[in-house]
Amino acid sequence: MKTSYTLFDRILHWTLAFGILFIMLTVFLRLNWMEKNHVAAILTDNLSNLDIEITKDQAIKIAKQIRKPMFDWHITIGYVVAGLFALRMLFHINNKKSFKPITTKEKFQAWVYRIFYVLLGITLTTGLLIKFGPDSIHDLTEDIHKLTLYYIIPFLILHFTGILLAELGSKKGIISKMIGGEK
Repeated sequence: MKTSYTLFDRILHWTLAFGILFIMLTVFLRLNWMEKNHVAAILTDNLSNLDIEITKDQAIKIAKQIRKPMFDWHITIGYVVAGLFALRMLFHINNKKSFKPITTKEKFQAWVYRIFYVLLGITLTTGLLIKFGPDSIHDLTEDIHKLTLYYIIPFLILHFTGILLAELGSKKGIISKMIGGEK
């Protein structure tokens, strides 16, 4: 694949990358430290130490409000990533000088990116449908949205492995070119 990146390529890549990583962080926090039952247990334990008793349902309601600002950021950055994704797709469609894979390795790379962008499109579409779609498909789109999370980790592993192999192999300097451009 090409190893020369325009300023537009680099800005788009890094803003998409940091947006996706930020969204993944909010998901990780929501499923772990900020998980509603975990936060509710902390609330009930600490309040009982102060001789204040609340029900589990009340604690969960408070826990959801505690983590709401984080989830609001998840949604806001999701809109940004959706816009960047649309821009990326428009740029790719309009760029007729697109890379044509020749070797088996290049074909594999091209398919990995195609699959990534299709799955990212599904993730973003289901996220938007959760927020703006009809109630009749809410549960289905939410299930699909949650499942699409699982493609990001293997993609990142493949992406970083490919970068490392390229840097150590025939495309030395690919990392600096993606950060600072052609010197």
